[in-house]
Amino acid sequence: MQESTIMQQLRRSFRLFRQSMKFLIRSALRFFGRLFFIDLWRNATARPVLIYALTIVSLGTFLFHWLEDWSYLDSLYFVVVTLTTIGFGDFSPTTSASKILTIFFGINGIVLLLVLFDLIRRVRGAEIAAKIAKLTQSGSSEAENMPMAPKLRLSKRLPALNMLKNTFEKLFLIDLFRDAHSRAVLLYAGITILIGGVSFHNVEGWSFLDSTYFMVVTMTTIGYGDLTPNVPCGKVLTIFFGLNGIVVLLALYDRIRMVRGMSN
Repeated sequence: MQESTIMQQLRRSFRLFRQSMKFLIRSALRFFGRLFFIDLWRNATARPVLIYALTIVSLGTFLFHWLEDWSYLDSLYFVVVTLTTIGFGDFSPTTSASKILTIFFGINGIVLLLVLFDLIRRVRGAEIAAKIAKLTQSGSSEAENMPMAPKLRLSKRLPALNMLKNTFEKLFLIDLFRDAHSRAVLLYAGITILIGGVSFHNVEGWSFLDSTYFMVVTMTTIGYGDLTPNVPCGKVLTIFFGLNGIVVLLALYDRIRMVRGMSN
């Protein structure tokens, strides 16, 4: 009798251990899936953005290898450091073509980050919403403790051309241009870069291209350090435009959240 009780306890303990291990493995897979954007890759709406990001990284690696004569690894490293707005400064563009390309990649990096933040919020929010709905239907009290999340149309049946058009509209902020409040933020950002380019051209004596490049690198918070202000007036302008860049980035993310949140 005692042996039977011990065997039952052992079986119960083994069953509990097995369930715990399954839970830990599922949790680990879910964590790494989110860490490496596997959940975004499975989503038909988000996948084109990831493909675009990989295309931009590959194209940038090839172009900087060709223009700057860097190794492919150094070029890839520079593109990633630029797109993620890290900007260590150990590598920086030296030719006019590279600086124009860096302006493009700097602005693209900010847009990609904002779009990815928005997609993560919406896709993962939709997963939470689906779980809440499932728990509610099953009558589980756990649903009451789940955080609310915005709904997202996964658009799995969206025709390929429409999905591609929708993706590029979001990547190049065309949907924001159509919104009157958002358009004002985009115009302000563009005019600020233009005014800053003219100002640094006159104050620091840099070329207009170098001045515009410096403005984009400053406002996107990349800051390579290859160009830095040398005169007091230039430093005052950098303080102003640096703070302005933070405000513009926050305003853009807020507008993306508002516009795309209302359209879903």
